[in-house]
Amino acid sequence: MHNEPEKALIMEEYLHEISRIKEALEQHPEGLSITDIAGLLQINRNSVAKYMDILQIQGSVDGKKRGTSKVYFLSHRLAVESLKKICSQPFVLLDQDSQVIEHNTSFSTLPGMLPEQIDGQHFDQLPFRFGGDENSRQVFRMAVKGHEQHVHASIQIQGREYPVNLYMIPVVFLTGKPGVAVLIEGNWDRTEERSPGKIPGSDSLVLLDNQIEYVVRYTPDGILQYVNEPYCRALGRSREDLIGRPFKHLVSSDEADRVNQNRARLTVRYPTGMIEIKAIMANGEARWQRWWDRAIFDDRGQLTGYHSTGLDITDEVLVRTKLKKTQEMLEETIVTRTNELREINRQLYEEMSRRENMEQQLLMTQFAMDNAADMVFWVNRNAKVNYANKAAATGLGYTGEEFAGLAFGDIFALPPKSSWDEIWQTLTRAGTMTRETSVVQKDKTRVPVEVVIRYLEYHNTGFACCFARDISDRTRMEQTLHLANKKLNVLTSLTRHDIQNKVTVLLGYLARATKREQDPVILEYLRRQESAAQAIRDEITVTRDFKDLGTDPPEWLNIRDIVASVTGRYVESPVAFDIDLPDLLVYADRQMERVFSRLIENAITATPPPPSIRISAQEKDSRIVISVEYAGPGIRAEDKEQIFLPGSTVADTKGLFIIHEILSLTGISLSETGEYGKTTRFEIGIPHESYREKPSF
Repeated sequence: MHNEPEKALIMEEYLHEISRIKEALEQHPEGLSITDIAGLLQINRNSVAKYMDILQIQGSVDGKKRGTSKVYFLSHRLAVESLKKICSQPFVLLDQDSQVIEHNTSFSTLPGMLPEQIDGQHFDQLPFRFGGDENSRQVFRMAVKGHEQHVHASIQIQGREYPVNLYMIPVVFLTGKPGVAVLIEGNWDRTEERSPGKIPGSDSLVLLDNQIEYVVRYTPDGILQYVNEPYCRALGRSREDLIGRPFKHLVSSDEADRVNQNRARLTVRYPTGMIEIKAIMANGEARWQRWWDRAIFDDRGQLTGYHSTGLDITDEVLVRTKLKKTQEMLEETIVTRTNELREINRQLYEEMSRRENMEQQLLMTQFAMDNAADMVFWVNRNAKVNYANKAAATGLGYTGEEFAGLAFGDIFALPPKSSWDEIWQTLTRAGTMTRETSVVQKDKTRVPVEVVIRYLEYHNTGFACCFARDISDRTRMEQTLHLANKKLNVLTSLTRHDIQNKVTVLLGYLARATKREQDPVILEYLRRQESAAQAIRDEITVTRDFKDLGTDPPEWLNIRDIVASVTGRYVESPVAFDIDLPDLLVYADRQMERVFSRLIENAITATPPPPSIRISAQEKDSRIVISVEYAGPGIRAEDKEQIFLPGSTVADTKGLFIIHEILSLTGISLSETGEYGKTTRFEIGIPHESYREKPSF
């Protein structure tokens, strides 16, 4: 169920769209189709059709065929049911074919005809006489088209003719079809006396006190002349308090403007108008009302007053709103279910296509696995080999039947402390692992391989898919390259040693020459030569630190073990160590230990040394960052890049160029991020692909 704010919001939307449709029709008197209105106002076409049905039933619009479509235009028709409730004058209701549909008792008693003699008759068969040039059929056609007619005629009552005024008012039936109501006004009752100042028909207005509708009459200036009892109860005031006062609806300023605009549109040709408003009642409750305003003109066309009737339509509005909401929900449900069915059919078609493609891909995958160049094994949770491809059978010397009885440990050489359970746990946690190990052939020969193991699940069953590649040739090449690097390193060491000896001799002779020479010009030359020779010796010393770089290939090194080894050398030092590192393997040069050794050495030899050094690790932007941090003078912002260059003169940064180069060999970064004057912090940034958890084998 909707609460009150939701009801008010829905009603406001409904009235807003109805108002927009009426404005569009007013701007296009030639008429608009439902498609035209939907396109012009950007409203759903089904919603427009519902609104047009409602407006037709209300009598606000008329529709007619134009070609293959139906167009609508504004009209002012009274609802038949409302007219029957509030009208006490004699009247007869005609359909669009001028046939009598219904009449009230007052009408049948006038000409003395029986009801069965009136119903079903055509308008020109009723006991009316038209004078002058007026033709009954022509007058009826104008009225049924929506143009109210006011004609003079006469009616025969008990053999006598009485002059009457016929008000032919366009009406609409509950079916939405148009019709005409003929109201008769005349003086056939000679006993009726009218006193001066008396409102015409005021005696009959007493009967309106028993109606449920509100009935008011007021002057052109809006001064009330008559109000019935239901209206007095609605306002909570007596009739004496209201008569002689201005007639105003208790509504918002916007609603009041709409009421005035609706009344201002009433003319002699179009004397009636209808409006729906939201008014406040005496008890403070907001209620929806529908008012029919009728302008009253004299024979000269001068406005003499207004006659307005109102009806509380709150329940109708709520029902309409609920009906609209229900219809929209139904339409939405139909659309949703249709789309769901369409989507299900589409998914079914896609699933059939996907399965066909999957079958084809499975056949291709099986063919590719069987004929892959690398050895492929599928191992289950119990370490049993479920599958081995042709390369595995050829490389290890087993037949397909023999593989069925083998376990993971029978094929791969595991370290003594490793177990399949540990490997399985690592796989289920990390998803994949890459190692260099060896496979054991049937004749017990070991072949070095690089194995990639990936954990997979199929139909809720996990298994390990192993890809093993023979790296015998690569291992031999690495060994050959390693031997060549060692020989080159020996040659470089001998050459460096010889150069250092010769530079030492040169410095000795330059020192002696400097002591004996007295000529200041020659002395200056000798000092410059001595400085150059010392610079050569220093550069040769630097090359000594590089002598082992690149001689061995990078390896997966345990960072926690390396740090423990370095800090263990300083157990006698007053500096305390706070180490918080995970058990990680890092792919780096074998001289990684020199990195931490140099950083810790610079910290301990600083003046004064820090009380403690913290070494920790954390994840940053898909990297592992290892920090070496301690309290100290820090590095100025302008020196943070200079300290990693050769020959840096910044205090406590000795050897940083060397360790920076060691790390860069494997793409590891080194930077200083401490706060100058407070802390020194070196951060070692390890890329994602260069670290992993410590394996179980």
